[in-house]
Amino acid sequence: MAPMFNTPRGGFGRTFQIVWIFYFLSFVVSYALLPSVPLHLRELGAGIKESGRFATAFMLGSGFGALFTGPLGDRFGQRTILRWATITTALCFSMYAFLNHIWLFFLVGLPHGIIWSGFRTGTITWVGNFLPDDRRADGLAIFGMAAPLGAAVGPVAGIWLMPRIGFSSLMLLLALLSTSLFVVLGCSSKTAGRVSSSDVSMSYRWPGNWIIAPSIVLLCMAISYGPIPSYGAQEAVDFNFRWASALVSSYGMGMVFLRLALGWRGMGKNPMRLMPIMLAVNIFSALGLAIMPGGLIRHILCGTIFGASFGLSHTLSWVYALDRAEPSRRGSAVGTLYCTYDIGIGLGSLIIGFPMEHLGYRWGWGAGALSLCLAWLVASWMVKSFTCEKQRFSASYTE
Repeated sequence: MAPMFNTPRGGFGRTFQIVWIFYFLSFVVSYALLPSVPLHLRELGAGIKESGRFATAFMLGSGFGALFTGPLGDRFGQRTILRWATITTALCFSMYAFLNHIWLFFLVGLPHGIIWSGFRTGTITWVGNFLPDDRRADGLAIFGMAAPLGAAVGPVAGIWLMPRIGFSSLMLLLALLSTSLFVVLGCSSKTAGRVSSSDVSMSYRWPGNWIIAPSIVLLCMAISYGPIPSYGAQEAVDFNFRWASALVSSYGMGMVFLRLALGWRGMGKNPMRLMPIMLAVNIFSALGLAIMPGGLIRHILCGTIFGASFGLSHTLSWVYALDRAEPSRRGSAVGTLYCTYDIGIGLGSLIIGFPMEHLGYRWGWGAGALSLCLAWLVASWMVKSFTCEKQRFSASYTE
């Protein structure tokens, strides 16, 4: 594993590697859940649209929870929040194993999403705090591979195991794996990335008006992504694709390949310039899902391109936020972005479920492409403004 964490400019340290492993395993566990529950709900009698409401409840909980877990991590330490999240997540998985009514899954999914927000705000903020400023983009690109790798492995494992061991046994296994994450965190440094400041607050603090633009970008991106975990596998099952999780797994691998290449080589002094380009590619991949002929090949090809372009734009949003935010408000900044991102995923799963159920899956993928067009427009303006601001700062500094 060491070569992956060492770039031509050096490594990032032992704690970075431990948190990377933790983040990877947390995504394996969660992404084994996200396609498995909708498929189980279909077995219980839910329709396509109703089965997607679990992701809506889960992601809405995660979105609103991020506004609180981020600042709490700033106050008490992200490591502390993460250790509590592992235990409570295991309890949620244990509850899923014994539910037999559709509405109960939505009821548990909401608080589970709130807890899940702690995983995401905690890890990103923690890593962002201890990475040096001049290597933050490269470090986050390498760190960002953990999530898509987990998102690629999780659905394959969940969908493969579910018919073999049963849904209840799968949930109990995921509860056990979640508990093991507590042990992984115990190997990390207790002080790395901890912000010591009297300005840190337990409550949410507005990072600044600059957060509006990246929030809109992530919201629109998330709406386009929202249907993929919930409906990608269902389209494959309904049309008898040989690889049911091809879309979400290819999405994850696309993220990994591009992040690995750019994180290892570096993205230069102005990585934000890549964002509008990646979003333009993202639009074409979403359109490909809507209009390309075929089934499995379409999922693999478009999923890989979608994941690569979406993943880098996603990473650059965090780079932008961590560069702009005050150290004592980074948890709030990350929480704000995750709030809009997760709400967008929930809305995408809910809203795009309507055309998918009544008009067909391809109409839903096309609707996602329209949302990405708005993301591209706002990102283009944001990057141009950010670049001009940095140039003015450099000019005044040299004078």
